[in-house]
Amino acid sequence: MTSFTRMFINPSKRQGRKLLLNPQAMHAAVRGAFPPDLNTSEGRVLWRIDSDRDVHTLYIVGPEVPDMTALNEQAGWHTRPAQTADYQPFIDGLRIGQEWRFRLAANPVRSVKGKADRGVVKPHVSVAHQTEWLLDRAERMGVEFLAPEGAEAGELITVSSRSSLEFDRFDRVREQRGRVNLRRVQFDGMLRVTDRDALSETLVKGIGRGKAYGMGLLTLTKAQSQ
Repeated sequence: MTSFTRMFINPSKRQGRKLLLNPQAMHAAVRGAFPPDLNTSEGRVLWRIDSDRDVHTLYIVGPEVPDMTALNEQAGWHTRPAQTADYQPFIDGLRIGQEWRFRLAANPVRSVKGKADRGVVKPHVSVAHQTEWLLDRAERMGVEFLAPEGAEAGELITVSSRSSLEFDRFDRVREQRGRVNLRRVQFDGMLRVTDRDALSETLVKGIGRGKAYGMGLLTLTKAQSQ
């Protein structure tokens, strides 16, 4: 069963603050809510933090139901426990032509030719290039992006926030500690479904790089006309 979970993170708790500041710690906490033998062949664990002033909401999509008990105790509120729903009925209800509001936090990058013809991954820096990165992926995502009401001509996607993430990561295979630098870009806008199978796969497998660190999760909410 593909699951969709929402949980509020409590920044007044020490663990809550740590998780909000360190994507590596959040990755470990989210993955720890699922069993170690989790089957990810049909979908992976995706997560995203949406922050609106003092409200920090964690969203998780996974191939089975997570056990949020420990995470809620350490970083949430007893009065606002995590909520998990079966995501499959929503996915099965997707139809070509439907219009949705969307949000996506992603890591837009490009491959630049380096030494010995090996590609070097570089982040897109400008809003224009970051937006173009997402527009180029519309077909494989199974969508077309729509101009929101009142938008200027040609304006299809809003970059609502941008930030740089820097944190330490320990590579257990190489037994080495390294520094990770990622650019997080939050996109908001409207889309129309053009390929329900492709969009279904996008929702459960994510988009782009940095999925372990809170990027790649696309969420949809009803458009006002629906």
